[in-house]
Amino acid sequence: MRFLLRFANHAKFLPSDRKPLTMLTYQAVQSLGADVGNLRISSSAIELDLLLESDDRLQEVTKLLERKLGPLLTSRKLDVETSPIEKTESIKQGIALFNDERYWESHEALELAWRISSGPEKEVLQGIILLAAAFVHLQRNEEDVALSVMQRAYDKLADHTERYFEIDVAALKAKVQHMLSAGSPVFFKIATL
Repeated sequence: MRFLLRFANHAKFLPSDRKPLTMLTYQAVQSLGADVGNLRISSSAIELDLLLESDDRLQEVTKLLERKLGPLLTSRKLDVETSPIEKTESIKQGIALFNDERYWESHEALELAWRISSGPEKEVLQGIILLAAAFVHLQRNEEDVALSVMQRAYDKLADHTERYFEIDVAALKAKVQHMLSAGSPVFFKIATL
């Protein structure tokens, strides 16, 4: 079984702390038959995939990780079929998750809308999905990969200046272009009207 756990980042860990935190969490839970993977660090949270044989030890493992990392913010079982949601709602959720630095979950939510979109709408969504993916890499301290994916996101957005889903695409492109020019990606929020 696989779970996505998010813990408060009160200690202000940085993405550069990812490797030691991954080792710390792995060593803490391995004696309980658990494993961790895909640890990501944002300004407000540390998120990771927790792998368990069964969910009967979930609470025990979670409490142990809380002592190491901070209070649990959210817990979600992964690898389960999600209920379909309306496209506009999926986009709203995706943007809200993006703005909460929950980029992996944002990517998932926006992908639901992208699959049923077409034309310019599909390209704009793909650009935002790629931005979320870039920030997942940044949370993993992979700045060069983040910049590369961010360039692909910009390329998808390049021909669009309209507002889509209450998003000012021109302003979004300007933020991305600035980061690409500076060679320094930083987390930001997508402004909506």
